[in-house]
Amino acid sequence: MAKLLRKRFPFLPPDGQVDHLVVGAGVVGLAIAERLVKAFPDRTTFVVERHGQVGQETSSRNSEVIHSGIYYPPESLKTALCIRGRDLMYKRCRQDGIGYRQTGKLILATNDQQVPYLRKLYERSEGLREAGIGDVPLEWLTGDQVRKLEPDVGDQVVGALLSPKTGIVSSHELMEHMEKNIIDSETGEMVLGTQVVRIDRAEPSGGGKRGDGSEDGWVVQTFTDDGSGGSGERAAVLAKTVINSAGLGAHHLVNQILPETEQIRLHFAKGSYFSYRGPGVSNVQRLLYPCPEENVSLSGLGTHLTLNLKNEIRFGPDVEWLDPERTEDGEDVPSFWEKKLAVSDERMQLAIDEVKKFLPNVDPSGFVPDYSGIRPKMSARGETSVDFSVTHPRPGFISLQGIESPGLTSSLSIAEYVERLVRKEVWGLGRGTGRTVSEAGRLDAWA
Repeated sequence: MAKLLRKRFPFLPPDGQVDHLVVGAGVVGLAIAERLVKAFPDRTTFVVERHGQVGQETSSRNSEVIHSGIYYPPESLKTALCIRGRDLMYKRCRQDGIGYRQTGKLILATNDQQVPYLRKLYERSEGLREAGIGDVPLEWLTGDQVRKLEPDVGDQVVGALLSPKTGIVSSHELMEHMEKNIIDSETGEMVLGTQVVRIDRAEPSGGGKRGDGSEDGWVVQTFTDDGSGGSGERAAVLAKTVINSAGLGAHHLVNQILPETEQIRLHFAKGSYFSYRGPGVSNVQRLLYPCPEENVSLSGLGTHLTLNLKNEIRFGPDVEWLDPERTEDGEDVPSFWEKKLAVSDERMQLAIDEVKKFLPNVDPSGFVPDYSGIRPKMSARGETSVDFSVTHPRPGFISLQGIESPGLTSSLSIAEYVERLVRKEVWGLGRGTGRTVSEAGRLDAWA
């Protein structure tokens, strides 16, 4: 795809300069840009987003859950950033009046064979606290204790863990607040409806050598569709720092600057959601999660019950791996998944069967297909799940790949992490090192 774009969009000299250029205005990209305009008030920060509004991909197609940090290996970025992000999220919502509710969550075992899995989660939470990594409280409940809290839960449930720090948030309110803060700042700018199509390394200035910190940065070319079938508008800017937060398209962006031996491939899992109105859930107060069936790969957390701030009930997401359309170079076609967002009746029946394992009195006629979302994954179907990937593959180019769940929960802590990275590696003594900061290594210790 990088080769095709470079043929279609010849090099264009820059006609302006920006200190930080964030690509992608999902919740993570917005959080990073907001953090940068506050941390560096004398440096300019632009956000480029291909859609006409912020958060149109993964950020607006998820469960809107504030996760507590239960499931991930103790040494992983996901654990550290989820726990820190959870605390930052609750604080942010309280301070800025963003809609949220600390509902709590029950992780349900529907047979005795699943109890050891719950025990493993409980032991992990104890270990996190003892190691000083973070507080992820869990409480053991018997099946009868579960039904006292949630009378709609069926007799199949033999036990559960209560996670009191789990909650829900209005992701749209959160992103709107971040966008406003960026726009209202003196040095921040939102550029919507504009796609990054080409990135070239700028030549060193002042006689410096590449790698010694004297680089001018990156020439970033953008394309804005005029909406009428015309040729559109091309522009180029010299970005001293590029932060790739392009989500489902992050690999296309970073692969433009990497040799073939370092190219990244993402994998894609679709998750469908179903709204529900009917019997069997009238008493539900908390989020209800079944034990994942595939505990090793942790490709998803099971078809669970979530609430929104209006107390409307949704079930999902399931896991449906997608086979991308490929180009002649073997890369997946950008945005191929847009044609696959419809929720099928077949997936709904599978969801109903799963839900009835813990809520036996739901009525199948009350389920309605709602929406679906796509998760960018660093691991393929059947492989062990992979941690968040935050890399600094070239000087002044910071790239985030595979930012799936708990990405929403972690968004503020990811922004904090990237800001420290920019301060140290780009503007500080480490500028020009181009070192890798975090590998997306496979982690065998998933719950």
